[in-house]
Amino acid sequence: MGEVLVSIIVPIFNVEKYLRGCLDSIINQTYSNIEIILVNDGSTDTSYEICKEYEKSDKRVILIDKKNGGLSSARQAGIDKAQGDFFCTVDSDDYIEKEYVEKMYKQISTEKSDICVCATREYSKNLSRIRGFNQNVNSPVLVSLEDLKNNYNILLGRYYMSDSWNKIYRRDFVKKSNVVFSLCKEYNGTDLLFNHLLLLHLPKISVLNEPLYNYQILENSRVRRKNKQLQKGFMIIMSRIINEVEKLNYSKMMNNQLCCLYVNLLRVAAQDVFNSGRNSKELKSKFNEFHAENRRFLLENQRLNLSTKQMGTFSLKLFCHLIKSKSSRKLIQYFRLRQMVLGSINKNT
Repeated sequence: MGEVLVSIIVPIFNVEKYLRGCLDSIINQTYSNIEIILVNDGSTDTSYEICKEYEKSDKRVILIDKKNGGLSSARQAGIDKAQGDFFCTVDSDDYIEKEYVEKMYKQISTEKSDICVCATREYSKNLSRIRGFNQNVNSPVLVSLEDLKNNYNILLGRYYMSDSWNKIYRRDFVKKSNVVFSLCKEYNGTDLLFNHLLLLHLPKISVLNEPLYNYQILENSRVRRKNKQLQKGFMIIMSRIINEVEKLNYSKMMNNQLCCLYVNLLRVAAQDVFNSGRNSKELKSKFNEFHAENRRFLLENQRLNLSTKQMGTFSLKLFCHLIKSKSSRKLIQYFRLRQMVLGSINKNT
């Protein structure tokens, strides 16, 4: 092992507190034939100076310094620079186990896959939990058109397709698909859009049920998320997925799956509105705006003919029904009840 070059891309923005821990975990990988592409995305703290230190001390480090453009532009700048047959991305406030690259490369190359996904350890001051795979998840799996038609949303969840940092990609496959990181920095969901589009190109996916990636849950990341326009961002994401589906001539085949995906994303956005802590009057006003945005989007995308029967779970069926009723009061009641139920479950576990 060691003959194939693997590119590791690290987008960096104002993470001086965590950056050395992240970079040390990459520098000390057991698989040494790596290029480490650091993309400084207009940091205003000492992150750039730290990157310069590592660039001077390790010839495998390549530093890109650019104006702030957000996570998508930073990831894509790294991919455009990458020379490896495979690439992975590491968030600059996280760290990887020392055998991360070695084991991920071995898995993806042995199984001749396009994407390999590993289990993740999520941690914070008061939390440590493993996010892995069920025993019935086979590896590798070659995604088929039939899978897209019947299981697109299941596959998205099964292989954690909302995240990029727990994956290694075959660069030729990504290049051939013409899928790039492209979501504007004003919106959440850059990894989600990239991987959801990539799945439409029928990759062969491997899994490694070992927590090799350590994902840090930061309180300020939740605050940043609240400042994002989730609903508008998800609508942009859905529009691009719909465009890709139409370009690939999957339109009729995938209509039900796209409707379910849209309602799922809509519920996440609605939950974010509910969690904003406003009083009932303000919540009702915000949900009125929420319904208006939804109506506008559905008029522009009439192929999304939402039907309660299409939804996979009772909770999602109920949410879809409330969306179609256009009642802000009922939507508030739904989330209050959901909050009580989830709180009761968490208390008993």
